[in-house]
Formats: sequence, structure tokens, C-alpha cells
Amino acid sequence: MLARRVSRRAVLLGAPLVALGVASRGASAQTGLVETMRGDLPLLLTVPHDGMEAVPGVPRRTGGVRARDASTLAIAHGVSDGLLAALGGRPYLVAAHFSRRYIDANRPPDQAYEVAAAAPYYDAYHGQVAAYVAELRARFPGGALLVDVHGQAADRDALIRGTQDGATVAALLARAGEAALTGPRSVFGQLQARGYAVTPPNTPLGAPPESLYRGGYTVLAYGSQRATGIDAIQIEIGATWREPPSAPRLAADLAAALAVFSEAYL
Repeated sequence: MLARRVSRRAVLLGAPLVALGVASRGASAQTGLVETMRGDLPLLLTVPHDGMEAVPGVPRRTGGVRARDASTLAIAHGVSDGLLAALGGRPYLVAAHFSRRYIDANRPPDQAYEVAAAAPYYDAYHGQVAAYVAELRARFPGGALLVDVHGQAADRDALIRGTQDGATVAALLARAGEAALTGPRSVFGQLQARGYAVTPPNTPLGAPPESLYRGGYTVLAYGSQRATGIDAIQIEIGATWREPPSAPRLAADLAAALAVFSEAYL
């Protein structure tokens, strides 16, 4: 069980990443093409698609999805604040400030960008995710969770789960059983109890299967089906819940859901 009070630490990355516009979020706002925060809890929030910044020397992509997942970074910040209030500590955080028009951080490199000049920025994002995953594995051997935060408009009122039908939370399922993903103290179980429509519903895993957004590159690259990964869930937030005044409510409820999950399973 998590300690109720832990100290917060935020650190600035070393010069090579700072030169690429990497920032560590502290008490005062800082800007950069990748925002990072070292946390206190066995939780990592990743936000790949809410950036609006151009990438120096990189033209806009001509293919693939280029839409912004608006408000997902603000929601992640709200979740961080809610967890601080609930558990006395903050999650780790990595967020892209570069626009998806230039780099899609939730794709493998051969699909994420179209010119070599984009590679250092993509690598800065994923290098920090990988470093935090490794740190979380060492620091919290009892388990840690990555939550990849996205937005979707296919079902405006729904929160959609993506784990490749449980594959990316293999360690969690082996350790705690299916209830950790679909039960009352699971993240989506808690969200459903707070009145949200969740897809798929919290029925037995695979009945029905995840279908709309099954989990993309990030959860596949860092999920616990890999020996070097941690449990990873993609959450696709419907447009209704990313608009004011609903977004702060969603952030608070997601923080509360993660707090319940963390105390039950991490």
C-alpha cells in the first residue's frame, strides 16, 4: 500500500536534452518541446498529442493522423494535482509540446516523422519515457502503471480503454487477477462508478473485446508484456470530457480512480 505522505521531487534534465527543448515542470511554468517531471508515486502519465509547437527545421507531416488531442495535457496536470491531494505525491510525467503535425509520438519511428531532423525530438520524448519506466521498475518492484492520455471524438461521451485486451497489463493480471483491470477498484471500474460511460464495459476481459482504440505504440513499447516494461493502459477521453467545464471534473475523477487503484494494487 502506498504511503499517505511522500515528498515531491522535480528535476531539470541534463544539458543534451535541455538543448532539445526538454523541460522539467516545477512550481513555475516552463516551456519546451518535451515536458517532464520526476514523481513520487508508481504512476507515469504520458501525453503525446496535445502539443502545439513547431519543430525547428522540420516540415509538417504529409501523412498520418495530425489532429491535436486538445486539453489532454491540462487533464494530466489536473490528475497530478489530484493525486498530490489524495496521496501526498505526484506521478511521473512526460508530455510532448511539439505538434503532432510534425511528429506523432505514439507511433514507431518509421511512422512518427518524415525527415531525419525530427528524430532527436522524438528520441528525447521516448528516451525519457524509457528512463522513467526503468526507474519505476527499480523503485517500485511491487508494480507501477503507465497511463497514456489521449482524446477521441468517435464516441464523445465515452472513456475508452486500450490494453490490447489485457496484454499490456500482463503483470498486473498475473499478480492481482482480472479484477485489477475490470473490477470495482480498477481505474475504469472507478470511473464507471462515478458515472462515466466506459468502453468496453467492465465485463469479463475480452467479452466484448477492446475495439475502437485497443492501445497504440506507447503501451505496446512499454507495457508489461515486455520484460523491461511496466503495466500500461491507454485512455481515450471523449470530446465532451475535454471541454470546459467538464475537463476539471474528469481530471479530479481520474485522479481519484488512480488513487483507489494504486492503494489496492500497487
